[in-house]
Amino acid sequence: MTAKPKPSYYGAFFWVSLISFAVPIAVAFAAFKEVAPTTKPTPAPDASGVDHNLWDYLLKTYVADGLIDYDGMGRDYLFRTYLQQLGQCDLSKLTTTSDRLALMCNAYNAFVVNGVIIHKVDKSVLDFDSAGTGFFDLKEHILGGKTISLNHLEHQVIRKVFAEPRIHVALVCAARSCPAIRPEAYIGARIEKQLADQASLFANNPRYVKADEQGTVHLNPILQWYGEDWSNEGGYLTWLAELADDPALGQALSRAAEEQDHVKWNTYDWTLNSQREPGSHSASGGGGGASFGSGSVPNE
Repeated sequence: MTAKPKPSYYGAFFWVSLISFAVPIAVAFAAFKEVAPTTKPTPAPDASGVDHNLWDYLLKTYVADGLIDYDGMGRDYLFRTYLQQLGQCDLSKLTTTSDRLALMCNAYNAFVVNGVIIHKVDKSVLDFDSAGTGFFDLKEHILGGKTISLNHLEHQVIRKVFAEPRIHVALVCAARSCPAIRPEAYIGARIEKQLADQASLFANNPRYVKADEQGTVHLNPILQWYGEDWSNEGGYLTWLAELADDPALGQALSRAAEEQDHVKWNTYDWTLNSQREPGSHSASGGGGGASFGSGSVPNE
C-alpha cells in the first residue's frame, strides 16, 4: 500500500493568520522603542563623588521643549540619589575649573527643581514664602556638606568665583522667561561648547532677543539685572550682536550698543516652567514631598 501523505498544518490560512498576528506586535514594538524611556545610566561618578550621568538621564527623561515634568522627576529615586551625592561630595577633589563650574551649574538647576517639588510650588516660585524668606533665600540645599541657599550658590559662588557671564543662560530659576533648561547635564570636558551653544540659542530666540521694524531691540531682563557681568565682553549688546545669526538683528544690537539707546525690556514671566498647566499639579506635588538632600542639617 502506498503510504498516505502526512497532512500539512502550514497552509495558506496558517501563514495569513501568523502574519496578521505578528504585524501588530512588530508595529507596537517599534512604537514602544520610539517612546521608551532613556536607558538608565551606567554609574560614572566624578572625582568629587557626583555622577552627572544621573542628572543627564533625568533631564533627558523629564524635560521637553524646556519644560520640566516635576511630578515624574520627584518620583524617580535617581533624583534623590543625585541630591544625596551633591550633599556628600568632596569639592576639593575637583582639580579643574571646568569640572567645578559644571558641577555648580548642575547643582543649582537640580536644587531649583527639588525646591519646586518639596514645597509643592504650583504657579510661581515667587508665590513661596517661609516666614518672610523667599524661595531663593531659603537655606535648605546641601552641597559638599554645607547647607546653602540658591542665591548664595549663584551670587557668592558661581558668579563671584567663575566670572563667567554665560552662566546666566545656563542657570534656570523655574520660570518660563528663564533660558530653557538644557536637556543634558553640564560636563567639565564639554562645558565650553555647551555654554557657547546655550549662548547662541539664547541670542537667536525671539522670546529673549528680537528687533522690531523700527530697529528697537527687545531683550530679556536677565541682561539688565546682571549687565555688569558682561563688562569684559564689551557689554551684553555687543556680546549678543556677535552671536546673532540674522544680520539685521546684529546691526540693530550693534547700533543700540553704540548709541546706548533703542532698548526695551520684556516683561518677565515667572510662571512655573512646568509641563503641567498652573493649578493642575497633583495634591502630593508629584514627588510626594520628596525631601532627600534638603534640610537644615547636612544629609538630613
